[in-house]
Amino acid sequence: MKLTDGMWGVVLLAGLLASLATGWMLHKPVDYGYGFWYDQMEIDQHIERYGPKNRYIRGFNHLTRDDHLALFGGIVDAVHSQGQGLRELEFTDRYGRTKPLLREPEVVHLQDVANLIDVLSVAGAISLLGAAVGSFVLARRRIAIRWKQQGLLLGGLLGGLGLVLVVAGPTAVFYQLHVWIFPDDHQWFFYYQESLMSTMMKAPDLFGGIGATIGVVGILLFSLYLLLIGRLVNRPQ
Repeated sequence: MKLTDGMWGVVLLAGLLASLATGWMLHKPVDYGYGFWYDQMEIDQHIERYGPKNRYIRGFNHLTRDDHLALFGGIVDAVHSQGQGLRELEFTDRYGRTKPLLREPEVVHLQDVANLIDVLSVAGAISLLGAAVGSFVLARRRIAIRWKQQGLLLGGLLGGLGLVLVVAGPTAVFYQLHVWIFPDDHQWFFYYQESLMSTMMKAPDLFGGIGATIGVVGILLFSLYLLLIGRLVNRPQ
């Protein structure tokens, strides 16, 4: 492999990561499509089944669809704001009693999620900067891309990740990532009967749907990036 192949490999990998990060950030303004998945996954029926069984907080199942979407949106806003507002999330049951949405273990977990989002945001920004600067420099120097070699590298990487998902299963991979990422003494797995957060998200099903749409948007953005890079590299002198 030539040195230039390695340089383009790093830049294209940064472009892929930046595309996925951008796809992820584009989901935030629409609350990760929760309204769509709420209907597609029949989360209302899931809440109706497990809401009354919650051991700590009752009345969540009597809320409307709009109430559920608003509370989910509140969680999204909080985890994208360093966790601010998590303890203030609450709802009013049908008897007019105001209750917290989250218990302390859930607040701690979502604060961990907020911290992770901060780290991933920085990583995404670095990837975007690296892809932009690297692509500009290499294209300006007329360093050609050997698409076959780069395709094999990226295809091998994506294929390896796909194989892990197929062999281990998406749920097992999802749980293992939680084990690696979050502190050992912080609870991250919540049964539906003890967590309104887990119930309203129909975890982990919702995350599979969101991950799929982020992946699709990210790959589309990466394809556009590759098209642009191909034109820059092959432009007339």
